[in-house]
Amino acid sequence: MRPAFEMLKYLLVCVANAIPRFHALDYIRVFLYRLAGLSIDRETRISGPLILEFSFRRPTLRQIAIGRDCFIGYHCRISASKAQVFIGNRCNIGPNVSIDTAGHWFNHELNKRNSYHKPVTISDNVWIGAGCKILPGVSIGENSVIGAGSVVAKDIESNVLAAGVPAKRIKVLEEFAV
Repeated sequence: MRPAFEMLKYLLVCVANAIPRFHALDYIRVFLYRLAGLSIDRETRISGPLILEFSFRRPTLRQIAIGRDCFIGYHCRISASKAQVFIGNRCNIGPNVSIDTAGHWFNHELNKRNSYHKPVTISDNVWIGAGCKILPGVSIGENSVIGAGSVVAKDIESNVLAAGVPAKRIKVLEEFAV
């Protein structure tokens, strides 16, 4: 029964992704994602297809939680098959952002490769620019801004502007610092 139920969820996500990019339709897309089991607030706006890693063996949509009053740009990818992705309230995520919870390592001595899975946490009021890559195990502190095209490989503290490959703190955002 579970694979059939997961297939139904997958079909709902496919229908949601087929809805054209138009502001008034974004909330219908969110409704369909919620119906499929994604934990997402009804005030959140998703401006186009959301690429989700899917498994018929485990309920992968339960691994993703998106907060209140967020904006997620088109063609964002969230990979959360074995680890959680948490996106806080009032986050803005630009288009073509990739959030990954899985990575791979290779042991040359044993000629063996394996995968690892680590959660990703994006705190409240974070702005992530277009084309960023968020790697496994990363936490981004509240009120932070990640510059477009950045690769976030390590934790980013609260109230900072970070950018680059790999992303590094550029400056403290004084208006949010306590």
